[in-house]
Amino acid sequence: MRALPVYVGLCLAATSVAAKPLITSSEDTVERVCLARMESPSRIVSACDAALTNAGTTLSQRVEFITARGDGYLWMDAFPAAISSFEEAIALDARATDAWNGLGWTLWEAEGDAPAFEAFEASLSIDVSVQALGGKAATGRRLGLLNSDEARVLLSAALAIDPDYIWAVREVAWSHIDDGEASLAADAFREALDIEPGDTNARYGLGRAKLLEGDASGALEVFNDLLLDAPDDFPTLVYRIITLRDLDRNAQALREADRLIAAYPENSSGYIERGHALLALGHRADAIVTYQDADARLGPNNALLYWYADALAADGQFEEALSVIERGLALSDADYSDHLLQSYIALEIGDYSLARTAAEAALATGVDDPWAHYYLAITLVHEGKVEDGMARFEKAIASGLPADRVGAFASKLVGAGKYVEAAQLRLKY
Repeated sequence: MRALPVYVGLCLAATSVAAKPLITSSEDTVERVCLARMESPSRIVSACDAALTNAGTTLSQRVEFITARGDGYLWMDAFPAAISSFEEAIALDARATDAWNGLGWTLWEAEGDAPAFEAFEASLSIDVSVQALGGKAATGRRLGLLNSDEARVLLSAALAIDPDYIWAVREVAWSHIDDGEASLAADAFREALDIEPGDTNARYGLGRAKLLEGDASGALEVFNDLLLDAPDDFPTLVYRIITLRDLDRNAQALREADRLIAAYPENSSGYIERGHALLALGHRADAIVTYQDADARLGPNNALLYWYADALAADGQFEEALSVIERGLALSDADYSDHLLQSYIALEIGDYSLARTAAEAALATGVDDPWAHYYLAITLVHEGKVEDGMARFEKAIASGLPADRVGAFASKLVGAGKYVEAAQLRLKY
């Protein structure tokens, strides 16, 4: 999200004898406090409400006050009130780009990318602004309406207007992370840190980039330094555990996961990381119990169910694993990886029809996953469609399937009595 202002005025503690007066200087007015947006969110809202009661305000002033009030509500996470304010401002002036942008950010927080994208597009249809360019780039990329290069063109345009727009710099970096371009991501995060050396998101992102580069030691150093300044930064706490596992420091990762669970018992990440650490230590049964207990405690959770099913499959409990992943697939945030795991499990129990349906569902999400092509190739061979299966295997290899799968697929061909095809496969790869 866009950077928030540093609040000059802080709310007094609950034990204060009297609340701080809204106007504390002869130079201030409620109008100035409202529009400056430099007080705490609740005081911004109060100042804007007071400004709106003053007689003689023009229509354009009312739009400005209502928009500023919307920002105050947004920064309080009072999303329905923020949406109402921004929509009120737009109803008074349909060309109020600041209100459209505020609506876009609020909808992003409250309802997701799709409605936010529409708001940012509406803003850009009126006038160009860094907020609308950044918002459209981010939401459009996540919705698949823009590819990474197209999104970065918009972000570059925003930075041409305001080179210090750190949010756009970070968004460029995150787009490179999503594309697996670790070095480019690291460079972009460093650019963000040149703008604001203490920026938490950029420091965390730099650690992620280092981990993606294969520099786990460097990533751990970044995460440790960040946690000294922001000890409760949740994403960093999680990725520090991931990094410890990457360094094969699994006992330490297990201890850190236990601490994360104690601090955030209602969040699935601690349990997931605990399970991963236990599996790495060879304690498969304990990992399964961890996931089972977390499932009972937290209720339906897609990420947790995925790793629970994965652990059961690793233990050879395929029927149980299939039941768990099917529960995950029933949730609204299921994605291609859930279908992919279902396909793998179905192959293990010999349900080739389900394996094919699940692999096709994984590919239908738009992710060109090599394993989905591979699983589909296996099902085609078992259906007697050997030529189709070999063609699909070629797609799997082209998409990045590891070369060691050539032998595994050759064995499937041999099992189907296709000895010549298996030999041809070996000669080709």
